[in-house]
Amino acid sequence: MRNTKLAATDIKWAEWAIDLAISNVKAGGLPFSAVIINQLGQVIGEGVNQVVTQLDCTAHAEIQAIRHASQHEQSISLQGATLIASGEPCALCYMAILLAKISRLVILADRHEAKAHGFDYLWTYDNFNSNSLGQLTVLKLDTDRNTLPFRLCQVRMEETGL
Repeated sequence: MRNTKLAATDIKWAEWAIDLAISNVKAGGLPFSAVIINQLGQVIGEGVNQVVTQLDCTAHAEIQAIRHASQHEQSISLQGATLIASGEPCALCYMAILLAKISRLVILADRHEAKAHGFDYLWTYDNFNSNSLGQLTVLKLDTDRNTLPFRLCQVRMEETGL
């Protein structure tokens, strides 16, 4: 991750992403959410992980948000936009972010924090070369709520066996 300063609004949108992830967990989903903000500071897309509910292995939060933003912008290029993700993207989502030409990525829970709460997707990086991130600026934002959606989901899964 590049050592670049976070924008003042990143914290505001991070809270939005965390709340979105918590809502998804409370609805029985997984703790992954994504919010896409354009250069004017407007939300142009959001998404939550819907892999199970849509029976679609590509319905990850980041991809859902990219689909939503692309429709909103009527463009497959989201250049200049920032994507804030409740969890660090898997390799599939990193590639979608690159294809959409998103300029900045802010992650809340990183891949190791996600794994600590039962979401081990480290294997997705086996065939992914992080040198291919090109001009994408990747930032890690730490708040006291970063892993809250993951902890809530972990508790629910332990209680229900799901």
